[in-house]
Formats: sequence, structure tokens, C-alpha cells
Amino acid sequence: MQDVTKATTVNHAALDAYLDRIKHLPPTPTIMIQLIELFRQPDADADEIVTLLRRDPALSVEVLRRCNSSFFGSDTPVMDINEAVFRMGFYEVYQITITLFGMQAMTPKAAVPGFSAEALQRHSSIAATAAGALALDVGESEGIAFTAGLLHDVGKIVLALGEREKYVAMMEDCERTGASLSDTEKSLFGFNHDEVGARLLERWGVPVDVVMPARAHNDLQPTGESRRFVLITNLASRMANYIQKEKTAPPFMQLPGVKSLMEPLKLGDKQVLIWEGVVRNKVKQQAAGAKN
Repeated sequence: MQDVTKATTVNHAALDAYLDRIKHLPPTPTIMIQLIELFRQPDADADEIVTLLRRDPALSVEVLRRCNSSFFGSDTPVMDINEAVFRMGFYEVYQITITLFGMQAMTPKAAVPGFSAEALQRHSSIAATAAGALALDVGESEGIAFTAGLLHDVGKIVLALGEREKYVAMMEDCERTGASLSDTEKSLFGFNHDEVGARLLERWGVPVDVVMPARAHNDLQPTGESRRFVLITNLASRMANYIQKEKTAPPFMQLPGVKSLMEPLKLGDKQVLIWEGVVRNKVKQQAAGAKN
């Protein structure tokens, strides 16, 4: 059955034409797509995973570095990618590798003055962590939710590359006035970062459970087969914003739209408070590990 939400009213041909005009568009991350497919297999072979990781030397080096960090490390350094997968576990290795590819995709290949790729990467990393943790609580795939959280805003890179200073000025104006970024994009360009990002992910060949959260992560009442992943991603994105900006913010559950997203997932207030604590701890641990 086709997955449909309120956010899908855009012509694919128009999006494809726009994407095809953009120089320096992030290339298809082939190894990432293959890793996602492996993760979705309940009986994935560890040898296949190791073989895949070894195709990219930079990726292998990063996995080994993280495995030997103070967060994961032991007295005996890990020197082989096979041992790293065995010691850390597939999910931890999956998180590291998907994050590495996601950060590459969200780094503009051409400078866009005024556009902060670092801020986008930080938001996406926290959203991924939050989505994975929430998925575990509600009985959904951690890996798919983590991936959806990581990639849900990839369309912002596309619009930054396509519209450049115009897009930066629009983002700053929305930040200043509180106007909806997605609605403003739609009025100016005919589509928003939700739609163009989802189309890019479709062209890459990622699963629908990753595509639909990108397309509908601002929809408070999603429908369709991927509805739960959309709800998880929406909440995770809001949690990432909250953690980044919350100095004088009200409690998370008092923010607009949060309660309506919690209800379909049957999340109680206490469960969300525990989830917030878990996410904050994970973000701190990841920041500590990145420094080592």
C-alpha cells in the first residue's frame, strides 16, 4: 500500500528537475544504503558487515578510533574491524557509520555564506539519538528510527545549495519572526525542505520508513504505513531543538504539538521524562567520546 501523508502534495517531476539543476548535490551514499539493508535483515551475517565496512578505509579508521576511545575502549586496543564489530556490537557500529555518512551528506560541497552546516549536523545527530532511544521504548526498529532522525533535514542542504544567500536570509527571517520554515519555503520555492529532502532520499533508494519521516516530520497527524516512524522523528526533532535551545524553555511536554504526537504512540508523561533523561545522557557520552 502506498504511504501517504498530508505532506506529499508535490510533483516528483518538478522536484527531480530542481535536484538535477543543483551543482555539488550530495552523491548517493552506496555503502550507507547497503548497510541499512543489512541492518533490516534479522539474520544479518557479521562477515557481510565487516566486508562492507572494509570497502571504505576512512570508515574503518573511524570505527576503530571510536572503539578505542575512552567511552568504548578497554586495556587492549582493537586493531581489526572484525573485532570492533564483535566488541561494540552491530548497532553501535551501525550508528557510527550511518552518522559518518549522514554528516558527509550534510556538509555542502560548495561554500554557502551564512549557512551553518555545523548547526544542522548537531541538530540531526541529537535527533537521531533521540529517535533511536524512543523507538526502543515503543517497540520499533532503533536503527531505522536513528537513520530517519539523522536524515530528516537533508533537504535543507539541497535548498542551501540551490538558493544560497536567498535561503540563508529566509532562514534568518523565520528564526527572528517565529514563522514556519517549511511553510515559508513552500510559498517561496513551491516546495519545502521536507519534500525535496524526501525526494533525494527516494532517489538514493533508502527504505520508505526513512523517506516518509523526512517528508512528514512537521505533520502533527501523519497517516500511512510509516506513521509511527514519522511520529517518532517529529518528536525526536522537537527534542533536539529543545535540548539545544531550552535555557528558559517550559517543560518539553508543554511545547505546542508535543501532546498530540505522544498520544498515538501511547506515551505517558513519565515515559517522556525518562526518555529525555536518556537522550541527554547519550548526547553527553557521545560528546565525550568525540573528544577522545
